Amino acid sequence: MKLLFGFLFCVLIYSSCTKDELNGIKFNSPGRAYNIVIEGGINTLQKTQFIKLTEPTYDVNAVSKPATGAKVSVNDGMSTIQFKETATPGIYSGVVQNNTNYNKAYKLNVTYKNKEYTAVDTLRQVVNIIDDFLPLGASKVGTETIRINIPKHTFGFLNSCKWIIAYNGSPLYNPEKFDSTQNYSYTHTQGSPNSIYPLINKARVSETPLNNFVTIYKFSLSEEYAKYLYAIFQETDWKGIFSSSPSEIKGNISEGGLGFFYVIDVDRRVYRARDLVP
Repeated sequence: MKLLFGFLFCVLIYSSCTKDELNGIKFNSPGRAYNIVIEGGINTLQKTQFIKLTEPTYDVNAVSKPATGAKVSVNDGMSTIQFKETATPGIYSGVVQNNTNYNKAYKLNVTYKNKEYTAVDTLRQVVNIIDDFLPLGASKVGTETIRINIPKHTFGFLNSCKWIIAYNGSPLYNPEKFDSTQNYSYTHTQGSPNSIYPLINKARVSETPLNNFVTIYKFSLSEEYAKYLYAIFQETDWKGIFSSSPSEIKGNISEGGLGFFYVIDVDRRVYRARDLVP
């Protein structure tokens, strides 16, 4: 009887509560408000460069709004280049002639809604692809096909780098296309965050005719950019049931802006698929 009475009491209390009282859940506003997200940077593959600016949204159902009408410039160590907004709102473009200023800093300056943001990154020279280990495996399948295995992450390299290995019609590198899906792979100087997590073993495995072309891009990363990416993967690719609570990932944008303004050296090589087999 005591259990039955207790149950009925709970039901009466439940029925007398309002929906808001029952839920008892309130979503706190973000501890830190962000006014802008900055993507893109400088690469050595081409002179025309692109920067994307958006306003962050805290509604999962909303689409980020492009930050239009901003003033954007990049100093290459010798001169300041003004970027102009392209036909795509929120994407700014400029021609940087001095895009191979190795071991020197490039500085981004953005003024948006009367607030100024800056970011600095250093250009590191990439080790040529032919002088480095390719982060992939290739083997023959039958007489006409090559199977390619590309891990998303490999660890313990002398230099942290980002890679694109494109074949079978997968998109090539295009710094203007911020919204296109690009299959990047990464080599890290740091070790695996936890070797027992199967989540770090993500890989692309597919087959291609042995005479097909495979285009490989290798991108250098500054030490700061490499650490930023490693921190992101600790909150995304390498999360497990025993992982810690998400932390704030800080880029190199001043005044609390989100993102990372990067400067990367690029090497590009084209192979026949058959030439990738040891």
